[in-house]
Amino acid sequence: MKSVVSHLIVLSLVFAAGAEPAGKAPAGGKLDEFMESGMEVAGVRAPYYDDEGNLKAQIYGGYARVLDDKSVDVTNMRIDVFENRKVFASIFAPQCFTKVVEQDGEKILLVYSDGDVLIDLEQMTVTGKGFRFSSADNKFEIFHESKVLVKAGAREMKGVEL
Repeated sequence: MKSVVSHLIVLSLVFAAGAEPAGKAPAGGKLDEFMESGMEVAGVRAPYYDDEGNLKAQIYGGYARVLDDKSVDVTNMRIDVFENRKVFASIFAPQCFTKVVEQDGEKILLVYSDGDVLIDLEQMTVTGKGFRFSSADNKFEIFHESKVLVKAGAREMKGVEL
């Protein structure tokens, strides 16, 4: 039987499967050997790196559970998305699913939900229902009821009309 500590480590790897900094692989072999359907953990923080070792995103979750298809059901989720080593967007959702897929030989982090979402950027906040995020190109799609709030600082920018 695995210890609580190993469950925390494994669940963190579930989010970042195969996305460790270049040259590093999950300890002990393939991640799939450690993932168990139904595995649960509270208080998750998992970084996601590109192949060059640059931090692309970091996921925080209040509670997470591994599902049969190796996706992870996460509640109270926040994703910080990085560009040039700085957070340029934070995404919040009460419930979502994460999964790492391989596309053209590259591991891609997908996060998706039918529920509510809030995206906070420096110049605006976006809300909506139903979303999909892909780390392949930091693309975020909101499917329904999207609303954009332009922050005061953006409205006062010279040379830009909003």
